[in-house]
Amino acid sequence: MKIVFSGLAAFALLTLAGPTIQAAEKSSDTKTPKAGESFSKNGTVIKNNVDICIVTGLRWALHSENGEDVKVYPKTKHATDVLDRAAKNESTVRVTGTWKQTAECHYVETSKVTVVK
Repeated sequence: MKIVFSGLAAFALLTLAGPTIQAAEKSSDTKTPKAGESFSKNGTVIKNNVDICIVTGLRWALHSENGEDVKVYPKTKHATDVLDRAAKNESTVRVTGTWKQTAECHYVETSKVTVVK
């Protein structure tokens, strides 16, 4: 009888833990971009007054339409100017680039930043 009860208890625990484990695996797959992957999203710009993640020039974040904040590193003076104006005017921009990774965080290095009309 003890063996049957132990078996039922183990089965119940595995049944309850299964969806939780699968959800954790799915969220880790979707949340962590790989370095070198392409990025392209629209959103509003948030500017910080200090460098983020100990990367010089990493002061902007793109608040995308799905509510996710992505750190943005502009490679050119033009991209920096567009991000500054967008943060000041609260306008929407489209950022395309490549994911990069440091020990502290993930961010997008821009290849193109344009204002969405």
